[in-house]
Order: sequence, then C-alpha cells, then structure tokens
Amino acid sequence: MVGSNKHTRNLCCEGELEATVPTLPQEIILEVLLRLPVKSLCRFRCVSKSWRFIISSPQFAKTHLDVAFQNKTLFSRRRRIIFSALNLYSVEYESMCSVDDGDVVAVELDYPLKDNPNALGDVLGSKKNDLVYFKVSEDEDENPVMVKVDVQSSVNPRNWVEIWGSCNGLVCIAPDEDTLFLFNPSTGESKRILEESFSGPATCGVTAYGFGYDSTSDDYKVVRIDTDSSFSVYSSRTDSWRRIGTFPYDCSVYNSGMFLHGALHWVATSREDEDDKYVVSVFDLREELFWGMPAPDVDDSFEFAVGTLNGCLCILYSRDDLHDDFWVMREYGVGDSWARFSISLPYICMKPLCLAKNGEALLEVDGRLVQYNLEEDTYKVLGIQGIPVGVGFEADTYIESLTSPNGFFGREFQMYN
Repeated sequence: MVGSNKHTRNLCCEGELEATVPTLPQEIILEVLLRLPVKSLCRFRCVSKSWRFIISSPQFAKTHLDVAFQNKTLFSRRRRIIFSALNLYSVEYESMCSVDDGDVVAVELDYPLKDNPNALGDVLGSKKNDLVYFKVSEDEDENPVMVKVDVQSSVNPRNWVEIWGSCNGLVCIAPDEDTLFLFNPSTGESKRILEESFSGPATCGVTAYGFGYDSTSDDYKVVRIDTDSSFSVYSSRTDSWRRIGTFPYDCSVYNSGMFLHGALHWVATSREDEDDKYVVSVFDLREELFWGMPAPDVDDSFEFAVGTLNGCLCILYSRDDLHDDFWVMREYGVGDSWARFSISLPYICMKPLCLAKNGEALLEVDGRLVQYNLEEDTYKVLGIQGIPVGVGFEADTYIESLTSPNGFFGREFQMYN
C-alpha cells in the first residue's frame, strides 16, 4: 500500500517523497496507542509533540497497563521473565510457550550499577599474582595444609543482583549489598531508593525485603525486615522510609515477600505458639498492619518460601533437602483450602513463575528453567541461550509497562485537553 496511497505520501516539488500523518480522531489514535508494545511507544514519542505528551503521561501509563490486564492476548504478549545470573536478562514469555527444541533466547539488560566491579574482583584486580593460597587445615597437631587456587579466573567482575519483587512493570533489585533500585526493564528507567536513616540504634542487618503496590494511595512500597525484628516501609510517593514497629513473628525469613491481593506474604513461625507452628505472615500494604493466615500442616524442621501459581498462594520448600511436594491455597485466606501436590521432579528450592497457554507451569527449579505438565506429571528442562553456561540463576516475572519509578506516583495529570 505504501507508494500508492495519496493520503499518506505526497510528491514534493524537488521530486522527493514526504511522509504526512493521516488525520484521525484523537480517540482512535489513543485506542491504537494503548495496544502497542512499550518499545514502539518509546520510539513514537518522537512523532509529534502531541504524541509525546500523551505517551509520557502517567495516566496513559496506567491505562496502558490496565488494558493489558483486561486483555489476555495483550497480557501474554507483554509478559516477561527476568533472570539474575551475575547479570540481568529478559525472555519473552510467549517464546517459551512456542519453543520446540527446548531453547529460549535471553536478552541482556542494562541496569543501574551494572559496570561496578564487586569488592573481591576489585581487590584481586590489583594483584600481579592471581594465585592465592588458602589454609584448609586448622588442626594444631598437624602441619597446615595449603592449596593454591587461581582465583582471578573464577571471579566474576559483577555482583550478584538480588530480585526482591515485581509489580506493574517495576522490579525491585539490589545490584549491590543493601543497595536498592526500582527498575523498569522495558524503558530502562531506574530510581535509587534512599538508604534507611533513623535516629534510633542501628539494626544488625536485613533478613528480607518485599515490594508491592498500594492501589488505594497509588503508592509503590518496599518493606524491610531486620534481624532485630524491626521492620520499615519505604514509600515511593514520599521517597522516604518509616520505622513501623516490630515484626510479630519469628524473624527467620530470608526470601522476598510475595505480593498478592494488595499484601506481602512470608512463611514464619508464631512467637506465641509453644510448638513454633508455621503461619503465613501477611502485611497489608494499605493498612500497614500484619496479620496471620493459616499455613498447611508442614514439617517445622525445614524452611519454606511463598509463591503464586495461577493467582493462588503456594508454599514451597526453600532449602536443606530434596522434596517432591508443595501446597496450593485454592481459596485465598481459607486455611481448609490448602491442597498438597506431589510431583515427579525432586527439588531443593523451587519457585513457580507462571502458567503457559497450554496449562503447563513454568518453574524455576534449583537454578534451572522447567516446563511442567501438572496433569500428566511430565516435564522438560528449557535451555536458555545467552546466559553463561554453568551459572545458576534466580527468576521472576514482570509485565512490560511504561510505569516510571521517577516521581510520577500520585500526581494529578490531565492528558486530553
């Protein structure tokens, strides 16, 4: 059609072709833009001032996200898996559903502090002799045994990037120890979260974070649980931390809080129960209060993590031994609705990522990506091209969006005047 449509191209006097934009009602243009991928919208900001004004609007970003949540096809196209493997990588969700050879292609992401060397790599980089001696025997009656290791060849120059949660296209990451950023992998925007600063005594360290969205106040929040059982909340609207109180459960939680139904969830043990019975610790982001949800009857000698599968809360083993089961809460908040599932794939640490179109579950299992058919109890391990061989990974999901981490939250903005 290009070259034959006189409404889209006109012949100039100099004999060159000049492109013109068709005149369409603004409502039609808006409906088209709302269905386009983020990559295209970022390019189309340069089309005209009016398009830039529309696409850069916080209200447009919210509507663009809402349209995807309401349309299964658009949601599937915009869903991504983010991997941390001494770097950050992204994979299209739909490509995982369509691969026949078991391989998917990962795209390396640019993220804040990516090129900052880690402390060990920086120290070793200043040494002329990369051979380091380690003492492996502490027996005073024996001569110490020393081994010589070429450390430089085994040290990656980058820090491991922790992924502490994902919500509405934003991912909370820690590319360095206790250094948090809100990061949009689709647009490349990021915002460093200020370090916690209080006048009280210093805490002993962090055990876990959680990240989620309070829709009532239009606020993205990060929750921090410390080893001394204190917990704090960061608000993106105020760009500040607040010390809230004391974590009301045993503070031995190490995994990121799972965001679901406006709340963050961890598996913890009750301080009031003499038998150290497990509960699901729920932090309501709107009320900023903890409450306990019944957990399934599980062995208290293991550690557990919380995940989601098809919108349902899950409890899974997170370390210590091989296991072949997990639990799913069929009805949120109802203790009697916990159901135990057995699988033929033993795991030490497992995290459900999402369900594919064909109903198969995409799982992160001990640093591998697995496609699992829950009905037939069969699975296959998916290879990931682009991630270094032999490097394990952590994974999470996110949806492509225009959500900005830089100060758009809570603003009133009229984009159609």
